[in-house]
Amino acid sequence: MRLRAPYKSPLRARLKEQTSIIILEAVATILREVDLTAVSIAEVARVAQMSEQTIYRHYSSRDALLRAFTQYYLDKETGGPERALPETIAELLDWVASRYRAWETDYRIVSEIYLAPVGRELREPLHAIGYKNIMRMLERERPNLDADARSDIAAAMLTLMSTENFVFLHRTLGFGAKQVHTSVKTAIDAILAGTN
Repeated sequence: MRLRAPYKSPLRARLKEQTSIIILEAVATILREVDLTAVSIAEVARVAQMSEQTIYRHYSSRDALLRAFTQYYLDKETGGPERALPETIAELLDWVASRYRAWETDYRIVSEIYLAPVGRELREPLHAIGYKNIMRMLERERPNLDADARSDIAAAMLTLMSTENFVFLHRTLGFGAKQVHTSVKTAIDAILAGTN
């Protein structure tokens, strides 16, 4: 008798993925209206129009659901593992302008999820990628800088472009996406002008 590999239904896998997206989009819908405390399995099930049991089949707990949502949202926003990185500082500043517009549209999601412990944890690898990419840009565009100066400037640029800075300027000063981008670009231009 010949042994067969277990059958994996492509349709079942596709349906599972679609159901997962419906659940995660329900979390987004909730967070666009209220804060993180309102996200419960029961509320997600209500918004997604499915049973709590279905939610639990996909996510074992509220924490698992929020972690999956945060990763989903980060991947959706940044392009996921296949993301293309900006090649120049000008491209980087254009890219961050588009992020600020998206963050302004989904301000509650950004301020509730990105700044939560799970959001900070999941964004750490992105910070490392961003820092290395800025270092490469500076090496190409400002070859006169020594390694320490490049590192300091890359760290400052990363901080200026951060979600934390966006939320601070939006919440504290009432800046919209365009004002945040203008202030960040002005500061980065001033820093870089000092390197000539």
